[in-house]
Amino acid sequence: MTNENNLKLDERQIRKGRPIGLPYQGSKKKISKKIIEIIKQNFDTNKPIYDIFGGGGAITAECLINGLEVHYNDIDKSITDMFQRVITSDREYLKSLIINRQDFYKIRDKENKTIDDNLKLLVNSFGNNRITYLYNKDISDIKYNLAKEIIKKHDVFYGYRKTETYLKAKSTFKEQLERLEQLERLQQLTALQQLERLQQLQALRQLERMQKINIGNLEITNHDYKHFSYLTDTIIYLDPPYENTHLKGYSIDTFDSKAFYDWAYKMSKNNTVLMSSYEVSDERFESVFEFKKARSTFAPTSAGNRTEKLFMAKQWTYWH
Repeated sequence: MTNENNLKLDERQIRKGRPIGLPYQGSKKKISKKIIEIIKQNFDTNKPIYDIFGGGGAITAECLINGLEVHYNDIDKSITDMFQRVITSDREYLKSLIINRQDFYKIRDKENKTIDDNLKLLVNSFGNNRITYLYNKDISDIKYNLAKEIIKKHDVFYGYRKTETYLKAKSTFKEQLERLEQLERLQQLTALQQLERLQQLQALRQLERMQKINIGNLEITNHDYKHFSYLTDTIIYLDPPYENTHLKGYSIDTFDSKAFYDWAYKMSKNNTVLMSSYEVSDERFESVFEFKKARSTFAPTSAGNRTEKLFMAKQWTYWH
């Protein structure tokens, strides 16, 4: 029996504007603004925040925007390197990240990949898994060429759906699909996820300039979570691989949830520990906030109704 929404959230206080972070699988961009506002409204934000499974940096970026001290960690160094690369890049660099299907698989199969290689795989992969190309073979060239044409003619990422080039292409696709009686594929065919991901990277790139933040002062590490066992009197945010989910696209092959829960429970004694998940089987933890509109995107049908939640250790939920 959970006791959901023990933590308060006045949604009127949530920062306006788009969430920021890499387009990374498992990213918390959809709820990052709410998570940080929950922390601000319920806990002592004079304490440093440790984003230990930092992934695409959505929580770290939101902390920076809100002026909170944050430590950004992910065991996969390629992710934190990409975060830093985007922030220090220019617009022309972002344009170079869109690649076609053939180049994608050439890069994927390279033994030694650069930061630029990993960003290209991230931007152009299905579910941001850096393994499979974003579009299926039948339409990949059409959508790649359309994205490149829009950039060349209109130089936009945001608002690409309003460009003459996009509207003309959409009309053409619609006529073709009507003849094939496949209208249900219209949205799939005309949504240019590559441009939408460049939108996200552009927002991240502007973080330092918008907020007058010196990213050089951000502490970034690449440790396993157990490295942080020494922490006391901090706020620890945990977004681990979820129970009973595949790890395709991550830098690890297995994750011991039981050992992790033991560690998180122990850390809760001297720290404020918040954990994101759909469900936690360990009865020592309870759900303290549910994001009713944040659901699993790539979950199996049987798990389609799962919602994102925040969990805390029961014994220490109200100590902080």
